[in-house]
Amino acid sequence: MNTLASLDRRLTVLADLVAQHPELPARNVEICSVFTEQISMAFHESPGAFRQWLTALGIALHTVEGGVGATTAWLTALYEVDGITLKLTSYTRLDMAETGGAA
Repeated sequence: MNTLASLDRRLTVLADLVAQHPELPARNVEICSVFTEQISMAFHESPGAFRQWLTALGIALHTVEGGVGATTAWLTALYEVDGITLKLTSYTRLDMAETGGAA
């Protein structure tokens, strides 16, 4: 069972990131009870915010992975801090013309 104490390491990493990079956007931050060694940040329709994080943390573009679904494209980058994985994901809605009109 997760307790508030079990969040300690992730909250410490998040607080350190805030102290080091207070200017970075924080669109959607998730600390999940299932992935106990991970902090997830999602950027919807904000590729610039995603890029800011990559630049600030020195994440190389060649390490970013991505995919395309019927209506959405995504990019994901992982960054390790003190045994905690920061998972950054950028989601961009595709124009219907780009998907061939598929819904």
